[in-house]
Amino acid sequence: MDTPSGPLTANDRELLNRVRLAGLWEMPMGELTATKASNERVKQIGKMIMLDHMMLDALTKKTAAGFGLTTPDVPNPTQQSWMEEIDALEGDAFDQAFVARLRAAHGQIFPFIAKVRSGTRNDVIRGFAQAGIDVVMKHMTLLESTGLAGDASFAEPQPAGGIINATLASNEGPNMWVILTVTAAGVVLTVLLLRVLRPRRPVR
Repeated sequence: MDTPSGPLTANDRELLNRVRLAGLWEMPMGELTATKASNERVKQIGKMIMLDHMMLDALTKKTAAGFGLTTPDVPNPTQQSWMEEIDALEGDAFDQAFVARLRAAHGQIFPFIAKVRSGTRNDVIRGFAQAGIDVVMKHMTLLESTGLAGDASFAEPQPAGGIINATLASNEGPNMWVILTVTAAGVVLTVLLLRVLRPRRPVR
């Protein structure tokens, strides 16, 4: 499909769908941490993930609409099963499942976003993929900083660019340098997304 910003491939379109699907289950799960998590750090991270995905979701819908495309409106069956699993838990068990499921999900989507970012010839999709990489990198680092991400939490994503490059926290708890790095990165990411979403002034 040819567009003013370059050819739009099947992978480009699939990226929009996958990012939308990720937000559809991660936003409500992030919100759920406010009432179900026992770990204050998990509550903070859940809120950040929810807010980041709200902005990324708006960008996804705007980008898709610009190409005349539609995206999913509900999580897929696998994601729904994760939501049900996490929602059924309380306290420490909730914290562990939340971190494990979200960290694994981010690890699974990361290589695909990086693949699209490196291969797309569409300028709009390239910028969208970069925003996705930045969000995923930020969220993986946040989840790892809890010290709750065990072996089951880790997929094997390929290294890719992003605004965060932090070491994993130890099992002793959150690493302050990781927290500061993620906080600064979150500010940068918010500014970038707001610039993309800001309506353009008409040319006179």
